Amino acid sequence: MELQLYQTVLYLAGGINVMIAFVLLHNNYWYRNYDVYHRARQFMALNYIIFGIGFCIHAYFQLRLTHPVVASALSVSYFHSGGVLFGWSHTSLMRPGYLTRKVVVRDLFVLAFGITCYWLTVMCKGECHFIRWSFGVFFAHAVYITYIFYSTYNSVRRSFEQMPADDGAPRWWTTETKRKVLARHNSFVIGCHLIVLFGIGSIIVTACFQHDIWPYTILMAMGIGVFCFLFYSLAEYGNTIESATNAAEDAGKTTEN
Repeated sequence: MELQLYQTVLYLAGGINVMIAFVLLHNNYWYRNYDVYHRARQFMALNYIIFGIGFCIHAYFQLRLTHPVVASALSVSYFHSGGVLFGWSHTSLMRPGYLTRKVVVRDLFVLAFGITCYWLTVMCKGECHFIRWSFGVFFAHAVYITYIFYSTYNSVRRSFEQMPADDGAPRWWTTETKRKVLARHNSFVIGCHLIVLFGIGSIIVTACFQHDIWPYTILMAMGIGVFCFLFYSLAEYGNTIESATNAAEDAGKTTEN
């Protein structure tokens, strides 16, 4: 019964993620004139697909029971990829000039190095020095990406709050629009909180209970809610995309280093 519930939750989470990815890509045509948001939806769709495939692999091969080291390496791999994609998508929405070639090369290099370490640990059956690097790379990079996101949010939010609305402001920047955009950005922060808690919690719990499946079942059930909230917040952002894009570009002139 425990195993069946475990597999059901994983397949359900994987199916929901793939479905959300399809919706993001299908509706993305409507936002083709908003480059940053259009690209952010593509990144998040890829993120959902990676997680969905990872969950289904876990469920089908029952890796948590048969090969716990492989299961941990797989989990850290898609969580690390997800962190990079979330940083690219959501940080760029607040600071359109963020995703430069330098940032892409930096994150891809660290991601590739981390994934190599994770799977070298698997090849060594967890009995080599690569295991120190594997989790260290993940946590260090995750902390850095999170710091960039939060610092961007704080600086852009201050700029938004200081931007006058209604009288003397552009027609697209009203008090109501300002309130809505700030609310959308706040939902991004809540999403980041959830990702950090869910991601780090998943890695820690599964590392502590390598041969148990019930903690992972609970985490994946909670994860469904996290992924649905991220989709909701990103979709809602599209309702104010024109004003949000203009405001982010204006704010970016004062927040770019």
